[in-house]
Amino acid sequence: MKVVCPVCNRLFEAECTPYKEIVNEVMYYFDTEMCLLGFRKEPERFITKCKNAE
Repeated sequence: MKVVCPVCNRLFEAECTPYKEIVNEVMYYFDTEMCLLGFRKEPERFITKCKNAE
C-alpha cells in the first residue's frame, strides 16, 4: 500500500518502513527515523496537516 509521510510528504510503500506510530487509533507511516522523531516531538502539527488535506 502506498502512503505519504506526514512529515516530509514523500510517497512510499508502507510495507517497506519500520517507522510507524499510532495516534488516536490512526496509524501513521514515516519515511525515515528522522521523520518519526519529528512527528513524536510535535504530533499535533502533522496530524492537523493531514486532517486539513481530507
